[in-house]
Amino acid sequence: MIESANLKGTAAKGLAWSALDRFGGQGIQFLFGIWLTRILDTSDYGLLGMILIFIAVGQTLIDSGFGSALIWKKNPSQTDYSTVFYFNISISFILYAFFYFTAPLVAGFYDNPQLVSLIRVICLNFIILSFSLIQQTILQKKVDFKLMAFVNSGGSVVAGVVALYLAFHGFGVWSIVWQLLIKSLINSLFLWIFSSWRPLAVFDFNVLKELFGYGSKLTIAGLIYTVFQNLYFNIIGKLFPIDALGLYTRASQLQDFPVKTGTSIFNRVVFPVFSAIKDDKERLLNAIRKSLKSIVFIMYPVIFGLMAVSDQLIVVLFTEKWISVSLYFRLLLITGVFYVFQVIFGEVLKTTGKSNLVLRIELLTKSIWILSIVITYRWGISAIIIGQIFTSAIGWIVTTHYVNSLVGYSLLKQLKDIGSYLVISILMYLVVMFIAGLISQTLISLIISSTTGAVFYLLAAWILNLEEAQEFKRVINRNK
Repeated sequence: MIESANLKGTAAKGLAWSALDRFGGQGIQFLFGIWLTRILDTSDYGLLGMILIFIAVGQTLIDSGFGSALIWKKNPSQTDYSTVFYFNISISFILYAFFYFTAPLVAGFYDNPQLVSLIRVICLNFIILSFSLIQQTILQKKVDFKLMAFVNSGGSVVAGVVALYLAFHGFGVWSIVWQLLIKSLINSLFLWIFSSWRPLAVFDFNVLKELFGYGSKLTIAGLIYTVFQNLYFNIIGKLFPIDALGLYTRASQLQDFPVKTGTSIFNRVVFPVFSAIKDDKERLLNAIRKSLKSIVFIMYPVIFGLMAVSDQLIVVLFTEKWISVSLYFRLLLITGVFYVFQVIFGEVLKTTGKSNLVLRIELLTKSIWILSIVITYRWGISAIIIGQIFTSAIGWIVTTHYVNSLVGYSLLKQLKDIGSYLVISILMYLVVMFIAGLISQTLISLIISSTTGAVFYLLAAWILNLEEAQEFKRVINRNK
């Protein structure tokens, strides 16, 4: 458990290692993904999009919310950890058996027999991951991501090399499947080798009963979120050609790296930090505001900058054949503007023990999601994504209502805290768009406009004396 007296130092150290972990492991995986995209076809990513929902749903159900419950609990025992460990493994085998036998039904739905073997192989990932979930939970509870940084980076390199070899030898979508499995296998193996935790030969149903009250609602909420987020792939795969799904899948993956990978750096740190001070309302509110401003300071210029250079980025990374990805990518980036609130406020609701509110919000927002799909699908994939943007905005407003009632953080206060960062990010977007339009050579345009945008943003933040810019400057000075 985090020592409250040294909370700031622990959080700063954890944030640094969390960043290294995410941008180390995920960054390496992203680079290999670029090479794979240049080799593979849009239809390969279309097949991947059809099975992504099984990966995401399985990973959500394996943990069953007990990982979050263990982090939230003040002093979990070895019996607690061991019980959840055996439960996770049991659930993983049950899930694998379910997806193994239902794979032909899914293949029949899409009229694509290849999906049977793809689903049966990729779902082995559930079993592999279940063996290392407790080690990851313990590290997150301690805000200690140093080991995870090395493990994820090593696993990403080995898995990426294997995937490239397979792609060059014509294995198509199987290259990506084996990349996922090998990375998970290496990560789990290394966590067992380098982590000191080992399960006891105990299983206590009372532990499950105790943690279930908190974790079950998070599991249901997480499952609803996961299913609906990934249903976009399945709906698009059913309504549109497989190549169109391939373009959307690649756009979504490209958006995931800066937005979801970037925000997850904060996500993994703020929950244990918030949990350590959950009984001090004033201190918790200050931590929430600080966390939101920090994540916005970093993520908003990234989001708006990528929107401005989207066309050039796609061509440089993936070649001209993927240029149609650009529009989907820009629209999906807009959802990231609201996603940053979801990251912080979701952890606030979990910290305050209001897992029932997390579930309530998911049920409400996904009802709106269904309505948006019904309205927008007839106008194409872009219209579907626009519906997703509006749903994200409504989700932010609804979540704010509950967060305000719990800790007194209103919509007006949020806008006051992040308003300056939003304005200079939009101005940076306009500057980058202008510079990019002046240069015809794609790579040079990307480099010069991106560099100009970064300098403009940091200079504007420094001139306006914004809090996070000053903190950023102090960190640099301490490390000189």
